[in-house]
Amino acid sequence: MAENSCELNGNGEKVKIENPAEHMLWQPRNDGALKQEPLWHLRVSVLKDQEGQGDAPSRRFAFKSMHHLTHAVNQLESAFSDTFELRKCGVETPDAQGGRVNDGRTENITIEFDTETAKQGWSKFLKTLGDLEDEWQREAEHEGLSVL
Repeated sequence: MAENSCELNGNGEKVKIENPAEHMLWQPRNDGALKQEPLWHLRVSVLKDQEGQGDAPSRRFAFKSMHHLTHAVNQLESAFSDTFELRKCGVETPDAQGGRVNDGRTENITIEFDTETAKQGWSKFLKTLGDLEDEWQREAEHEGLSVL
């Protein structure tokens, strides 16, 4: 097979490419630079009285490592798991069908707030959630990251 041709899958027909370097969609970096560590994400959603509310839109936070992400998830569980239903799907938890719905670096948590059974009011809930988000925002800024 010629150097500047390739064999197509299926029918075996050869295609001549004039300048293969110009037709590459991706080229690996061989400049010796260290590869940047991938970011880990936490997406927090609130379901108030079985409806998504504009009062607490979903927020995404970026973390430098899985350790930082796990710490944030543990903080959410500590703050809310005794009083609210938490639904998790992501890094450590599969979805309802047993598969994953993300690339393995995102944790999705939905907090279900039911006005009739909540042990704390909506404003106190939002304050607690806001305090956690502020802490994560400060940590992200310290790491040079941002809220998405």
